[in-house]
Amino acid sequence: MSTFSKPPIPPHILKLQALYHRLPQTHKRYHHVEQRVRNELSGLYGESRLYYPLSKIPIHHRVLQNVRLFLHSSHFQIDFLVITPKFLLILESKYYSSDLMFDNTVHQVIQRKDQQEKVFEDPVLQAEEQAYQLAIWLEKFGYRNLPIEYYVVITNPQTRLKIDPTNNHHAESVILPQRLPSLFRELVTKHNHNVLQTNEIANLADTISHNHQTYSPDILKINKINKEDLLKGVFCETCGERGMKMLNFRWHCPACGHRSRNAHENTLKDYFLLIGPHISNQEFRNFAVLKARSTARDMLIKVSTNSSGKTKSFRYHLFYRFDSKEFHYLSHFNELRNK
Repeated sequence: MSTFSKPPIPPHILKLQALYHRLPQTHKRYHHVEQRVRNELSGLYGESRLYYPLSKIPIHHRVLQNVRLFLHSSHFQIDFLVITPKFLLILESKYYSSDLMFDNTVHQVIQRKDQQEKVFEDPVLQAEEQAYQLAIWLEKFGYRNLPIEYYVVITNPQTRLKIDPTNNHHAESVILPQRLPSLFRELVTKHNHNVLQTNEIANLADTISHNHQTYSPDILKINKINKEDLLKGVFCETCGERGMKMLNFRWHCPACGHRSRNAHENTLKDYFLLIGPHISNQEFRNFAVLKARSTARDMLIKVSTNSSGKTKSFRYHLFYRFDSKEFHYLSHFNELRNK
């Protein structure tokens, strides 16, 4: 009854992972980037804990994940949007850790960990605002008065929630993943009239998907890092060490002895993620620490999709699909780095 497939890792997280393994550990922003990577990957894990409960919805539906839509002068994003014949459901996934106390007076979430407190914005207000923005956005496409429900799902199984029973604002809207199957049944009973036919569900899902705008920022700019600060060279796929050398048309790792014909391809993907899709022969040689201009030219011709410019302005165009397996190497390199 469901149409849903696990989405690829979002581009901004791929860029963060590339930045993490290209940033010196001595850099002043290293620990900031390291923590951001951990937070983003924890969030992805948390979202993955909702896949099974989402399969328990007892009626036909479509599930869209990480929807990002433009409204007025900015974007709004929804972690999970469930489209059913009777209602739309927004699920905001939160991977908080430690003890959480929900304050309805000032609309804050207070995290207590190691005798310290950290304050977060109220996620229920965030989900409520998403529902409001979605309703306005839908009206632009002729979808009016569709019932929209919203809940915040705490996805970290180790988190303890503290909500005052009189705090209906949070008690009714903050749930755990195991609550979802029974919640789905309750919502189906609550909304006893169909507002969308099967073909209309498909059309609405297609409209939203078509208007989705992927978040793919300039990762160096938003983290206040200069491209000159990035580590140069080709990383070994076997041991993770940087500094492979080109010997007899193969890359050789001085650290472990691994040899490869295409180790530079991951280096070009790093460049694509961190700096951009256009690269010159000189820029490639500098980034990969490669001396031979002719060797660099042959490598770039093989992987580039196009080229433009003349002489000094000549650039090769790189293109990689974010929804493919092109960037699986990033997780491997980061695991090697953390050993």
